[in-house]
Amino acid sequence: MNIFYTKTALYAYPNLQAIMGQIDDIVERKALTSMSNFSPCEEQCEKILDLTNQKDTLIELKIFIDKALTKLTDEQIDCLEYKYFKRKPKEYFIGFDSCSRAYFRRQVNLVKKISDVFEKLGLTDIWFEKYCLTMDFFIELLRRVKKYDEQNLKNKPKKVISKPEKTITFSCEKADIA
Repeated sequence: MNIFYTKTALYAYPNLQAIMGQIDDIVERKALTSMSNFSPCEEQCEKILDLTNQKDTLIELKIFIDKALTKLTDEQIDCLEYKYFKRKPKEYFIGFDSCSRAYFRRQVNLVKKISDVFEKLGLTDIWFEKYCLTMDFFIELLRRVKKYDEQNLKNKPKKVISKPEKTITFSCEKADIA
């Protein structure tokens, strides 16, 4: 699965339940105000069905992520919690190595591993594009994820590759003196 899609899903994960609750509220409000809404009944029904489909997608995405998390160690889940979920208090992460190069390599490898797990579970690029990227929430979140990664690449110091020094070799032939 695309790394950006994986990161977007991980950032969205802690908010999925709240978004589903908001969708429920909107659907209930639309249903209750349908009598005072003079738009065609079919349009009103289609909007409610669209919102219901969005909620179904969020439920399915949450199930995918929950299943993927069962395949990880506690240390890997802590890394995700620190970077993406942010549900635990800061005190939990006292002594947590979040600055070393090893931490950043672990994060990169962890996202790749989760992408692979998502693929095996059926959460593919095609599924994400077809269902999640029809929602404004995911479109905006994906845009922010890409922008964040782009900014990090700009701020990253570039490796200086030194060119090997040219060596000049001389060959001397012995003169035959006789």
